[in-house]
Amino acid sequence: MKIQTIQHRDTSNGILQMVDNNLAPKNSVAFGLNMVFDRKIGRATIRGGSALIGAQIVNSQSILGIHQFYSSSNGTRHLIAVVNGASVSQIYRLETGTWTSTGESGRMTKDKKVRFTTYLDTVMAQDGVDSISSEDGTTWDVTGGDLDIGNCPNGITSIEWRDRIYVVGVSPYLDRLYYSSIPTSGSISWSVGNGYIDIEPYQGQGDITGLWKVPGYLLIFKDRALKRWNGSSTFPDDLCNIGCPSQESIVAGKTTAFFFSASFKKSIGIYETNGASTVKISRPIQEIIEAIDASNYTEVAGYGDGEVALWSVGDITYDGISYSNVVIYYHLTTRTWSVLSYPTKFLNFTSYIDSTTLKMIAGNNDGEVIELFTGNTDSITGSLLKPIEYALQYQPTDLGNRSVTKNISKISTLTKNGTEGKVFARIDEKEGFREIGAINDDYENVINTSLTGHTFEIRIAGLTSTVTEIIGYDLVLPNINSTIKQ
Repeated sequence: MKIQTIQHRDTSNGILQMVDNNLAPKNSVAFGLNMVFDRKIGRATIRGGSALIGAQIVNSQSILGIHQFYSSSNGTRHLIAVVNGASVSQIYRLETGTWTSTGESGRMTKDKKVRFTTYLDTVMAQDGVDSISSEDGTTWDVTGGDLDIGNCPNGITSIEWRDRIYVVGVSPYLDRLYYSSIPTSGSISWSVGNGYIDIEPYQGQGDITGLWKVPGYLLIFKDRALKRWNGSSTFPDDLCNIGCPSQESIVAGKTTAFFFSASFKKSIGIYETNGASTVKISRPIQEIIEAIDASNYTEVAGYGDGEVALWSVGDITYDGISYSNVVIYYHLTTRTWSVLSYPTKFLNFTSYIDSTTLKMIAGNNDGEVIELFTGNTDSITGSLLKPIEYALQYQPTDLGNRSVTKNISKISTLTKNGTEGKVFARIDEKEGFREIGAINDDYENVINTSLTGHTFEIRIAGLTSTVTEIIGYDLVLPNINSTIKQ
């Protein structure tokens, strides 16, 4: 009897979807849940956990905005969160681990997203109706200060670029880009040295939705277009005819910007731009992208730090299985995609320097601020130290000859801290996955089975409270009737 072992040891290419079996790289997978591919090249590793920062601020209310205010003059750092309420939204500040209300001066408009800009050691908060500023994150001003907040246009978002603040989303001039003066004696003005330009209105491209900056350009996003401003004039042609639905979907790359677009049916995805060209980068996870519910497009929120970029996209269903509170994750250096899932939905992200520790944090839909990629479990109010669910679904394989029936008699799995997992299989891509065995040993886990078919898919899944790594698996074929290519 001829026996052959087919090894699968490499997942360094991450998730790659919508590709023929014969063309799919052997180092890719069809799907992965809560597994990242950049931590140890070649292995799929469980993502880091999450933990509450402070306590829940307000039960069952959304975090409408989150920001770290950093004062370069005195080095103080204040984490600020805006929480929705019954009649108004309220700004809170984290003080010695406790969230404290900033009182009446820190109230904003109910249900409105809040965006922040820090400039001249002053933080400005805007929601399209109200504009307020603060020099300490506690006392908020509506009339004066170094940002001349009383004269500032009430926009939906703002950005500092080339020593001016730019504001957009000011009703009813939703195609207009406002800019402040250049600072004089440490202050800007919105009445002297200021101005505005109209960004190609009446072209049916939707309202301005966001602002970002890359070297040489201020990027101006509309629903269905991306414009550029170089400080003296806009360019007569669009950078591209796709835009983004909200400011939260735009995130930082190294010297580029990434953004989620839902401008047209065929263009839905994640894009990267340097201000001169734009390219879609989410093709490897297109099935996941197309599973995002259209009602969540304007709620997509992202984060980028030059090493990773990620976007919270809501609930999805993939391959007949539902996943909650999904975050798609992109590693810039390895260019690998991962799919993460959390116990709660994230609405906004920011970085936070806690003493000397740099953290990635998110605001959710339940009045909580949560640190990501910390520890090995997830914690939310009322449910602490939850194990993390994971799954790794390998590409379908026909073992070199799709037309020949094959029999698999043994499957051996190789893991690290994976003994709580189970192994599933699907044959000929026409039935659900069925469990075929458990992982009881990281090194010598042999599952005796009898799988007969033309194509085979292997899925490893489980719950873990430690750093689990999936190294790979072996297929043992006792009867081979044709040449099998590895």
